[in-house]
Amino acid sequence: MTKQEIKCEQALRQIFEYVDHELGEAERATMERHLHTCHSCYSRAEFESRLKVKLGELKKDDPDATVRGRIKSLLDSF
Repeated sequence: MTKQEIKCEQALRQIFEYVDHELGEAERATMERHLHTCHSCYSRAEFESRLKVKLGELKKDDPDATVRGRIKSLLDSF
């Protein structure tokens, strides 16, 4: 059985599922083969993966009273 190959268009459509570990085993292996040979798609996957990590590191606390007040004022002005 030959290994399925994908083109950049399909790889880019699946990039978020790849980064989020939502692809099945076969799809993930196919994606990894593509990323191993395609610098452009590899760079995009790396960017999305690093962005996901950075976003996950953002402070998740509620905004302080000053920020809440500014947001409320802005919403009340509409």
